[in-house]
Amino acid sequence: MTEKLKTWTKEDVDRLLQNIDYEAAKKDTYALNYYRDENDEYDHLEVAVFIVLEWVREDHDDNIKSSTVRGTKRMGWLWDAFNARKRREEYGDLGNHCLISEDEARETLKEMGLALEEAKRYLVDSFTKTNGYAPVMLPVDPRWKNRRDAERKRLGLPSKE
Repeated sequence: MTEKLKTWTKEDVDRLLQNIDYEAAKKDTYALNYYRDENDEYDHLEVAVFIVLEWVREDHDDNIKSSTVRGTKRMGWLWDAFNARKRREEYGDLGNHCLISEDEARETLKEMGLALEEAKRYLVDSFTKTNGYAPVMLPVDPRWKNRRDAERKRLGLPSKE
């Protein structure tokens, strides 16, 4: 089966934008999740921590990822790390099995000379600037531990804790 690519017209975009319930969107809840990307001895990648603003929805098993920053010791902060995260996800190197707690992320970043609060502030400020309102932030993602443990079990990795 072949798909025919649709070219979006101005009318298509206008129709899409008219169907967005902007007031309902202001009530959406978000959480920050932290992914530790381990050192790779073959590609000589250094340990990285990805901080991801995720839309937490009741009707989805996984969160919808959005803005991402990445911290490494050598390079510091990469403020627009969405594509870097997507590339690491494509090969299965960065997924739910890499989820770590905020405290683990803070400690790892501290060893790199980076402050977690700086990245958190950047993500929230960036969202606010783009959307015109601040995100409704959950203190923690209510499903992060279950997501991490289920993926580690599926991959046959030892459980954390």
